[in-house]
Amino acid sequence: MKTCIITNSHPSNDVRLYYKLGTSLTALGEVYIISTNGIVNHHTNPYQIIVSAGSSLKALPLIYKECKAIAPDLVICVEPLTVPLALLLRRSIGCKVIFDVHEFFAEAHSERVHWLFRPFVRQIYLSFERFLAHRADAVTAVNQEIINQLFPANPNAKNLLVMPNYPVKNVWDYQCDIPGSLSRLCAMRFDLIYVGGITRDRGIFKILKSATLLKNEFPHLKILILGKFHDPNIESQFIESIDNFNLNAVIYYQEWIPPEKIGLLLKRSRYGLWLFNPKNKRMRMAIPLKVLEYLAAGLPVISIKTPLMQSVIGANKLGELSSYRARDIAASIAKMLRLPQKEYEELSARCAHIAQTRFNWESLEEKYFALIKSLI
Repeated sequence: MKTCIITNSHPSNDVRLYYKLGTSLTALGEVYIISTNGIVNHHTNPYQIIVSAGSSLKALPLIYKECKAIAPDLVICVEPLTVPLALLLRRSIGCKVIFDVHEFFAEAHSERVHWLFRPFVRQIYLSFERFLAHRADAVTAVNQEIINQLFPANPNAKNLLVMPNYPVKNVWDYQCDIPGSLSRLCAMRFDLIYVGGITRDRGIFKILKSATLLKNEFPHLKILILGKFHDPNIESQFIESIDNFNLNAVIYYQEWIPPEKIGLLLKRSRYGLWLFNPKNKRMRMAIPLKVLEYLAAGLPVISIKTPLMQSVIGANKLGELSSYRARDIAASIAKMLRLPQKEYEELSARCAHIAQTRFNWESLEEKYFALIKSLI
């Protein structure tokens, strides 16, 4: 069996594409990941192919050409714009098509426009997404809410499967070289770490405000921010706030690094932060990969109290939840920082254990393989 995973926006070494979908599917045969950027690999399954194009749109015919030459039995699309390519391939070579939906695309797209137009843009994009999803042979999604959104009339159909973005087992239990750019950070220890995109709704300024409230009680507090800024204005405000609040000895910033290196910094941290604005629906309705990777590294999580986070972090006693106010967030952080070492070690061990036994990618493979075998 041959499988092609096609994308015009993710790198070929993307965690979900390569380390999860791609690596798992090697058990069923050859896997090819076709992308516009990332790592090229023609020797080891899963194979990685890069097409050169000036834009994501111009890449589409090149991806189609590469995929058709491979003649796969199965094509997996990880964004809406690649689904029409797969449908054309199905007509041409008879392959099966799976649409892997890993985010709320309609909500994310609508956030790019003025709030007055967001409901209309969301509905138009969602209609387009539903049109594509109904024509795929199967749809996988990272949570049930996405399935409900795409198939409101029949969310329990047999060709629909929830595949949460769980980390693979022992994801951080490996040794890798420390690059020179990280040598300074890898010689330090951090109380708190945030990993991911850096935006206002992802709580970057709540982190800074909380730090100002905590630094008197915890004079040696160190917080690591690891990620990319999506808006230059937010980056400027971030830098100015650090100076204005005198947080230069508290806040450490590192630009995005390769996924396989993140474990180096998680292992040097005590708690993971996920402080999202609960008014943002797509953040409120999904557990991001970062939270699960925190747990896999044995990091208790400090986050915002919503039904979903309560069901994962609160119910399993894996950290602390608060409202989206800096004062309450600071109180939650302080409570965690005051834990005696023995209690912290027990909490950390519980986080690692639940990631190892429940929240791991391998636990999903059996159902995933069953779905694929029902199609081929």
